[in-house]
Amino acid sequence: MDVLQMDGMYNISLLGGQARAILIEGTQMVERARQTHKLSRTATAALGRTLMATSMMGSMLKGENESLTVTIKGGGPIGTVLTVGKSDGSVKGYVGNPDIELPRAANGKLPVGAAVGKDGRLTVVKDLGLREPYIGMVNLVSGEIAEDFAMYFTASEQVPSLVSLGVLVGERVEAAGGLIIQMMPGASEAAIQSVESSAGMFMDISGTMREYHLKGAVTQLLLHLEPEILSHSVPAYRCDCSRERVERALVSLGREELEDMIREQHGAEVDCHFCNKRYRLSEADLRDLLERATNRRSE
Repeated sequence: MDVLQMDGMYNISLLGGQARAILIEGTQMVERARQTHKLSRTATAALGRTLMATSMMGSMLKGENESLTVTIKGGGPIGTVLTVGKSDGSVKGYVGNPDIELPRAANGKLPVGAAVGKDGRLTVVKDLGLREPYIGMVNLVSGEIAEDFAMYFTASEQVPSLVSLGVLVGERVEAAGGLIIQMMPGASEAAIQSVESSAGMFMDISGTMREYHLKGAVTQLLLHLEPEILSHSVPAYRCDCSRERVERALVSLGREELEDMIREQHGAEVDCHFCNKRYRLSEADLRDLLERATNRRSE
C-alpha cells in the first residue's frame, strides 16, 4: 500500500444527472479500525465493508449534526456489527467477536457471509434532529454486506441501488473501497440499462483501489457513464467519546443507580466500545454526579 495515498470520497453525477454515485477509498480508515479493535482478517473485512457503506450514507445526510447508526445482526459467530456515521464522512464501529476467523471460501475470499450470517436484519437509525428518529430495516440477503445494503436502499428507501464493497487484508489492510450508484427519478430506460449492464465491472472494487486509488478508479469504473465529480471529502475513523459524555450518561442513569455504584463499587470504570478508551471515576466523582442527578430531579 502506498502510505502517502490519502483516503477520499467523491460524490459524482452520472449520465447527465440521471444517476448519482458515491465512490470511497477507505484503506486507512479500515486499517485504523483493525488496529483499534485488533480485528481478525474476517472481522476486518466485515466491519470495513460496513464502515465504508456507513460513511457513504453519512455523506448523504444534509445537516452538520445529523448522524446514522447501522446495526447488522445475522446470527453468525461474529455477533453484532455496529457502525455510526456523520455527515462529514467520519465513522466509528465495532463487532461483537473481533477474533472470529473462519476458513476461506473456495474462491479464496474471506468468509464474511458465514461470519455475519443471514438469519437476521440490517437496521438503519437516522438521527435527523427531529423528535423521532427515522428507522428502516430489512431482512439480510446474504450477510456479505454489499447485497444487504442494496436491499436496504431498494426496499426501505425505495431507491434501487447498486452497491459494491471490498476489503483486501494481509498483515494489514492493503486496500478498501466502496461504490454506491443510484438512479435518479425520471431516469431513462437507456440510462438504467447502462448502469445495470456495468455491474460486473464493479465486483473487485478493492482490487481497483489497490491499483488505481480513488482518482484512477473514477476512470476505470465510471468513464463510460459520463462522471462529473461534484464534491470531495476525506472519510476517517474517528471516535468522539469524552469524559463529559460519560458523565452525562451516568447522570442520566438516575440517583438510585448511582447510589448503588457508590455503595457497591466505590467508583466506576466505563469503556468506550468504539475506541476502547477507559474512563475511571472515583467514589468522589460519583458523589459529584449524584449531586447533579439530585439537582436535576428537583428542578
